[in-house]
Amino acid sequence: MRNLTIKRNKTFAGCLGTLKVYIEDPAAGDTDINGVACRKLGNIKNGEEKIFEICEDAVKVYVIADQLSKSYCNEFYQLCQGQEDVYLSGKCHLNPAAGNPFRFDGNEGAEVLANRKKGTVKGAVITIIAIIVGAIAGALISSALFGGLHFVKDKEFSESGMTITLTNEFKETQMQNYTVAYKSRDVMVIALKESFDLVPGFETYTLTNYLHEVLLANNLGDSAIISSDGLVGFAYNATDPTTNQEYRYYNYVYRADDAFWLIQFVTTTKDAQKYEKSILDWAKSVEFAK
Repeated sequence: MRNLTIKRNKTFAGCLGTLKVYIEDPAAGDTDINGVACRKLGNIKNGEEKIFEICEDAVKVYVIADQLSKSYCNEFYQLCQGQEDVYLSGKCHLNPAAGNPFRFDGNEGAEVLANRKKGTVKGAVITIIAIIVGAIAGALISSALFGGLHFVKDKEFSESGMTITLTNEFKETQMQNYTVAYKSRDVMVIALKESFDLVPGFETYTLTNYLHEVLLANNLGDSAIISSDGLVGFAYNATDPTTNQEYRYYNYVYRADDAFWLIQFVTTTKDAQKYEKSILDWAKSVEFAK
């Protein structure tokens, strides 16, 4: 036997929740990850370092967020056969399409990169399906209640101290690794609360500091920054490789009394101009409990 040490570096870009660590085990595995039988070694929190006792065989170590997203939000590291102890480190990365996954440092093999690409594609498809399902459900409800007539009016939504005014076309939905999400026929709103206690000294950061950390985590430069009516954030386009449909992401950052917030508004690029003013109004409506 040998010891495997995993250090989950503390970060505030998509790092909410406790991650699960699994190891390849064809004999005693009870969980399937990417077609590999695995057993659980334990959990690891943000900023935590854990030691696990493992075998001396050549096996894969997996890190997942949960059972629901393991098919697209997972990372593995191939361990070589040997008796020497192993030390690995990594952190969560902000990647909405892939569920803000954990990535091992220096883990750049061809099989690993292919798995990450596959996860991003599958995660993007799941997000798109959620938008489509929400649109269909909304249309059916509207038709049943009003005989096809639909009256749009403002509606407030609140979660974890944040309040945003959208419209009654929006419904709350679930998104892995996010605080809350809302969807309508054409737009998805995804909010992430990152508390000051995630990182020592986090409360001393300015909104500009936080924005640049998020840009860095997304591999984006200052050219992506947008600002209007006192709001600051960034915008970019991303294409779903399975459908070639391009989406526009409007991202705004906020500072509350106890946390930073990243709120994303997502729509297709063909609808971006149509919804741009509404998105700005919705972003401006955000308030936080004192």
